[in-house]
Amino acid sequence: MLKQIKNNTAGSQARVLALSHARLSSYRIFFGVVDDAQVLGLYQWNDELSAVLFRTISLVEIVLRNQFHRAMSSRYGVIGAQGSKDWYAHVVLEPRSQAKITDITHRRRGKQTVPRVPAPSPDDVVSRLTFGFWPHLLNLKKDAYQQPVDWGSILVDVLPGHRQRHATHWAKPKHRDALFARLDLCNELRNRIAHHEPIWKLGPLMSESRSRHGTQQAVQAPAPSTPDEALIRLHLLYGRVIELLTWLSPDIAAQHAVSDMHLRCLYLLQSKALSAYQRTLPLAEVDLAVFANLRTLRKTLRYVARHQQPILLKDGHRLIGHLNCAVR
Repeated sequence: MLKQIKNNTAGSQARVLALSHARLSSYRIFFGVVDDAQVLGLYQWNDELSAVLFRTISLVEIVLRNQFHRAMSSRYGVIGAQGSKDWYAHVVLEPRSQAKITDITHRRRGKQTVPRVPAPSPDDVVSRLTFGFWPHLLNLKKDAYQQPVDWGSILVDVLPGHRQRHATHWAKPKHRDALFARLDLCNELRNRIAHHEPIWKLGPLMSESRSRHGTQQAVQAPAPSTPDEALIRLHLLYGRVIELLTWLSPDIAAQHAVSDMHLRCLYLLQSKALSAYQRTLPLAEVDLAVFANLRTLRKTLRYVARHQQPILLKDGHRLIGHLNCAVR
């Protein structure tokens, strides 16, 4: 059977060199493995989990900005259609937040900034704001007429799926601080993935609050020190991301709950998935040109599937594609 299979162990060594030993050393230490194939399998697990989490957080980001945009547009703004007005031009934003808006609505001419012509629409402006803009929007206190911003009623509109549906709840700074912490958590996870940091390498779990007036966030749990602890922490963080999506839009959250993306993430967060990726064998090259009959080909494919081995399928010198039998 093995005559029809070429195990690409040299390919594994090349991948380790390409990814760098230094980058993979954290996997070796934390997961307690020394074999290159196991390290690469764990790297693939991290990569696939990160991709699924990134897609989920991107969905949250889209819903989040649209919810804030509609809620603010119903209270502020002149230019734009109903539900999409230039509210950001009628409130007193913090300097950093205002700078982000100005970068979109203006361009530099020498040392000056001048309005873009034609001016970007409110939808265009909001779509170009990063995730990090929205948590800090909660710092907004006054509008352009020096009137206090009614965060109580605004957040009732932004979070229709939250159990607290009373403006008096969100009028309290401590409750807005808890929301800030949840938004900041999602943004931090997004940035970790975007910067290619291992998603399992996490610090202490902090309370959902903000540091104010010399007070610090409380540590609720130390940093994970074992693979099982990392999985538990990741499952907790994913649950918080999904809960935020439910607060923002129960309908979108319900649709997501039956999606392949959600089910895939839940699988990847299990210890059996981690073990399966760790057992991944080197890439097996199966060349259809060497098979005398279909029966032998079937036996070969069953063999690599039984051993959960990924396959590079070829026909002579022509590449046909990849089959991943590593995880079922």
